[in-house]
Amino acid sequence: MTDTLDQFSGPLDIRVSRRLAGLMREELPAAIDEVDAEIRRTVPEYDRPADSAYGRILRVGVEQLLTAFVDQVAGDGPGLAERDETCRALGHFEAIEGRSLDLLQAAYRTAFHVCYRRTAAVAEREGVPGGQLTGLVEAMIVYMDEAVAASRVGHREALKHADLHHREVRRELLRTLLQQPPASAEAVEELARDAAWWPLPEVATAVAVAPGAPVTRSALDGDVLVDLDDGEPRLLVPGPFTPARAAMLGAALEEADSVLGLTLPLGRVAHSLRWATRLLALAREGVVPSGPLIPCEEHLTTLWLLSDTVLADEMARRHLAPLADLTAGHRRKLTATLTEWVTTRGTAVDIAESLRVHPQTVRYRLRQLDHYLGDSLGDPKTRFALDVTLRAAALMHDDDPSATRAERDPGSRKRGTK
Repeated sequence: MTDTLDQFSGPLDIRVSRRLAGLMREELPAAIDEVDAEIRRTVPEYDRPADSAYGRILRVGVEQLLTAFVDQVAGDGPGLAERDETCRALGHFEAIEGRSLDLLQAAYRTAFHVCYRRTAAVAEREGVPGGQLTGLVEAMIVYMDEAVAASRVGHREALKHADLHHREVRRELLRTLLQQPPASAEAVEELARDAAWWPLPEVATAVAVAPGAPVTRSALDGDVLVDLDDGEPRLLVPGPFTPARAAMLGAALEEADSVLGLTLPLGRVAHSLRWATRLLALAREGVVPSGPLIPCEEHLTTLWLLSDTVLADEMARRHLAPLADLTAGHRRKLTATLTEWVTTRGTAVDIAESLRVHPQTVRYRLRQLDHYLGDSLGDPKTRFALDVTLRAAALMHDDDPSATRAERDPGSRKRGTK
């Protein structure tokens, strides 16, 4: 069986009256808007922002398909070659995205139902003869079948050109490059040879992607290694990270919470992914703003301070143990003052301005801190440890790092937590 359209469809030879053609053209802009909206509602995978790659593809596809149908039945269209090319491109796009044609066929059915409903309403309102309406609906069915057939051709052609073996080998190469401890150079080189001669770069950049986040695979460069089926989806961009690479990732991940790792020598790129994955987790916890392609490079201190949040929490409570018996409100005020003093080394006036209190209040709190913490504030090592732990607490939005577990979670005693 050859991949041609003739075997799938019959001729679209209906012609409507000039009056009905005019009515259809008047309805066309509103019909396009409704079909676009209804497809987004019924096919969630296509419900992306209008200015995204998916949104633009959907809009252009709907406009071209509906306009071509009206032109054809009105008898003044340029033919269906452009329609067929659009449908083949849509099928090709679905294949590259790793999907079957089920979603696209669902979108076609939605478009048919919307157009049928609107056409029937216009026909009833304008008194169009029933015979004309019946012929028009039959033409819609033929037109939809032809669109599906053309999409199937594009989908099949894309799968033919996609070397599935090399795709799997590249996925395995990616996993090997990112594993810890590192794989042997011989194992990496052998996989690279099998992966359609993927040239081993000197440096590479890992990208961590939130599970289930939308990724436009067709926007990715051909040499980007991809594994989106893993529990922790990731990409690897070989070579120096250029503005062109940034634009490419921006198009592919414009709607996906993701983190851009550091560009590192290939033998150390697993660390790039490790840090990117950690920063993605911090973004999802609200420590740093979430969004597409959060750059690791701008959050290195945060990554370092929160590399072990349990340890940071324990350090803070140990260093601030003398404050543990104070009331929570009093302790928070002293901790806020201590944080400003340790991290800024400012004067009482500077600290007061930052905390929006009177300088005399700051002086009083500093005397209390000196009373509770004693000589430890004069020790450079202790001050450094306090600086680090209090900064970590601030990143975790913890304004009372020395609180006991019961104070942090009053329900813990009821649950039997010791």
